[in-house]
Amino acid sequence: MKSPVVVKVGTSVLSIDGNLDKAAIDSIARQASLSISETGLPIVIVTSGAILAGISLLGWNAKPRDLDLTQKQVSAAVGQPILIKMYIDSFGANGLTVAQILITEEDLMIKNCYNNFLHTIESLLRLNIIPIINENDAVSVKELLNLNNIKNEVQFGDNDRLSAIIAKGIGAKKLVLLTDVDGVYMIDGKEKKTLDIIEPNDKKIYDEVEGMSEFGRGGIKSKLDAAFIASSAGIETYIVNGKKEGSMLRAIKGEKVGTKIVGKKQEFINK
Repeated sequence: MKSPVVVKVGTSVLSIDGNLDKAAIDSIARQASLSISETGLPIVIVTSGAILAGISLLGWNAKPRDLDLTQKQVSAAVGQPILIKMYIDSFGANGLTVAQILITEEDLMIKNCYNNFLHTIESLLRLNIIPIINENDAVSVKELLNLNNIKNEVQFGDNDRLSAIIAKGIGAKKLVLLTDVDGVYMIDGKEKKTLDIIEPNDKKIYDEVEGMSEFGRGGIKSKLDAAFIASSAGIETYIVNGKKEGSMLRAIKGEKVGTKIVGKKQEFINK
């Protein structure tokens, strides 16, 4: 089996007027189908959006980041079935079968759980089934609370870190982070400049970029953190605009799109 590609779908990609955008999931499914047929690379989807779906169904006039912990957990529990149903329908219409996996980062800290999780993903991919993975926000608090008193703008969030951990664990060929901007950008005077490529040792770029997601819990810094985690395992990462048709497919095929973070595996030498 070829090394898979991990695609992380941010809440901002799936939102339209405060609701889940079925057309966005349809587009992701179409691109996944084309990618598999054109490249032969298996795909793993790490998706956000459950809390947004729950908020919409409950009729709450709020963004996910405005909710308290209990409201977030309730929204996730209500919204997750809606979210996975959309994925089932959209991927099914493209001849693809999906499976749902809900996980917490705490689960991945337990060796047996972590190994079983990776084994399940590998088994699904061998059966040509696409895993749809989401943080289990109904029970997890690490993604929902700032447990370590880290500044909001540099927190891991919205499944970014989870997608990088998964990419490393399954030996992914590539990590594609879908967001609602064209890539990593910097402000040069009055102009916004999107960076084409970032070297893995260019950590200073982290302090110079800006951008938080309106609907998700992450932002560009969160995605850079994820990219650097993946890069340390030699995994190439793309940060691209998931609202632009075809951008996901182009990134998987290695075309010039968004911002590419070079993968450079770290070598550890025992002395």
